Amino acid sequence: MTRKITRLEDYLSASDAARFLSAKCGRRIAPEYLTKLSKSKKQPVRTQQMSNRLLYNREDLEKVTIKKKRDSTNLL
Repeated sequence: MTRKITRLEDYLSASDAARFLSAKCGRRIAPEYLTKLSKSKKQPVRTQQMSNRLLYNREDLEKVTIKKKRDSTNLL
């Protein structure tokens, strides 16, 4: 069985991916949030294991939409 060769240029580290999403959304996105995105059922982000780090697919990150949390002060 042949393995598909993955280009590492197509993947970002957690900190780079968080900066990319922060610039895209216009607000701060924490690097820890990316693990939630990778395990999401609706919009999964592909990952690649590189030694002891996870890399996140750039193409999937471009497609992801992140909704802003509802502000609790506007509930009244």
